[in-house]
Amino acid sequence: MPSKDYRIWLSDTAYIVVEFVMVRGRIVSFVVRLMLLENGHESNVARCDTAHGAPHLDVLGKRRGLLSKTWYVDAPADIVLRRAVDDFRNHYENYINNYQTH
Repeated sequence: MPSKDYRIWLSDTAYIVVEFVMVRGRIVSFVVRLMLLENGHESNVARCDTAHGAPHLDVLGKRRGLLSKTWYVDAPADIVLRRAVDDFRNHYENYINNYQTH
């Protein structure tokens, strides 16, 4: 099973980590994490993955932990992965602000 991973830098302190596994040309599992660098420490701000058997989005808070979970049960993994990358790329400042205030 080939696996791939890469980073997309959004700013000096924010980046996206994309990891996925393919079988016969299809994505069977993935994780897309929005990361924040603060004082040399990496924090997971939000993630979209296929853990728990179905694609879903977890939005995190610095103090409160898991703020919300949105399930994409019937959506294909490759579509959810692309949407997560686009969402994090376009709205990372909002996710980071939400993370820092909660």
